[in-house]
Amino acid sequence: MRLAGYHEPVAVADEGRDRLATAVQPVLDSWPASPAVLLDRYFDLLGWNAAWSALWGSPETVPADRRNLMWLMVADARLRSVLTDWEPLAMNVFQHFRAQAGAALAHSRTSEVYRRLEEDAPELRHWWGCHSVAELTARKVTVEPAGSGRIELTLSSFHPVDDPSALVLLFTPATETDRSLMTGLSRRPLRSVAASR
Repeated sequence: MRLAGYHEPVAVADEGRDRLATAVQPVLDSWPASPAVLLDRYFDLLGWNAAWSALWGSPETVPADRRNLMWLMVADARLRSVLTDWEPLAMNVFQHFRAQAGAALAHSRTSEVYRRLEEDAPELRHWWGCHSVAELTARKVTVEPAGSGRIELTLSSFHPVDDPSALVLLFTPATETDRSLMTGLSRRPLRSVAASR
């Protein structure tokens, strides 16, 4: 129904992104051991918590025009080095974007994201040329940050009530051992992580 244009969530106007980020940031910060991020309808990162930065690197080190989850999944060396078996999750992120993007597909920001993907990961152009869609489902994710060992996380997502076109991704430690490892990682001084390109 969404792809046919019959069921589109009402998106917050681009100028409302700052208000949304301000409103959701305390929620993200309430999960000190669970990496969490707020995405807008283009999958641009609007907010993140300290655990996200500790695990994946600070999004502030990525140029603003590339601070997008799809770009990070395929072109950011740090994320790909930490996330084991990154391809199935990355493909699901692309499929979910196509499933929920609707009117955003014609927006100039969507075109810009696809241009950046083409520039920085041309070997994966068949991904953004594909038209398959899927929901971003809950799943187990394994990460191996340097110096911390393997950590099992459970990915879940939800839409903020104020903007159902936005998305919060939450990676919750699967066990107490995983929570302890994530807590330790989050308490380390943040390192400067350069963008991969």
